[in-house]
Amino acid sequence: MEFRHAIYRLYDEEHISERKIAQMLGLSPSTVHYWITRRGESATTKSGRPRVSDAHTDENLYEASRKDPFLNAVDLQKEGTPACSVDTVRNRLKQKGLKCRTPARKPFLTQFHRQMRYVYAHSKLHWSVSEWHRVIFSDEKIFRSSSRGALRVYRPVQGSDRFDEQYLVHSSNPIYGRPRFTLCVWMAFGGKGKLRTLHRIERPTLNTDYYINHILSSIETELCEENEEKELIFMQDLSSVHTSRHTTLWLQEHNVNVMHDWPPKGPNISSGKCMG
Repeated sequence: MEFRHAIYRLYDEEHISERKIAQMLGLSPSTVHYWITRRGESATTKSGRPRVSDAHTDENLYEASRKDPFLNAVDLQKEGTPACSVDTVRNRLKQKGLKCRTPARKPFLTQFHRQMRYVYAHSKLHWSVSEWHRVIFSDEKIFRSSSRGALRVYRPVQGSDRFDEQYLVHSSNPIYGRPRFTLCVWMAFGGKGKLRTLHRIERPTLNTDYYINHILSSIETELCEENEEKELIFMQDLSSVHTSRHTTLWLQEHNVNVMHDWPPKGPNISSGKCMG
């Protein structure tokens, strides 16, 4: 409270107005007036509202968040501090150096997956733009609205990296909250602009029969009849629906030129996934 003595000196000895003192010291006029009128009273600040959480509770919140960084403030409040508000939980985590951030997303990759990605990339290293224009990229995309909103992660402000394993969203991460709605679509584009299509999947899960009869059949003209010289290359990932015996047989019977060297666990390197 060193500014208190400066206020008294300027006011008593130099006879400067309260407003001018406020400007000189970078304080609000109400603060200057408060200390001038309070002179003679005990020079202590008010204690303020007592904390609703003690040191033990604060430490438990911190440890719970460090154990599972994807727990949001609502989850932590319900599980550990029912007497505190959600805002209090956020404040305690912030005071402990944890900040709520948007997590980075990354598929779970083994060394084999990484090696196969390298092999694929190396095989296409010298492809020209015109060669890539021949490719028809396809992929499924699920749009899901969660009841808990966007996924967030608490990680330390200092000494942590966005891409540390414990803060990454992998395909194996659990989905918190019940989804409000789910929309599944299949998309394909490319082939020198000959194909641009978006298909809504009218069933909870995609199976081989649906894939053949409702999706592949719908693009049969562009994929087969107009591609007699196998100029176009059809890209699909290695899901069981795409690589099943029936799907493989249909593609062979219709003389479809398939990109067979697509790597496993490769959705995030697909142009279709980027568009999703």
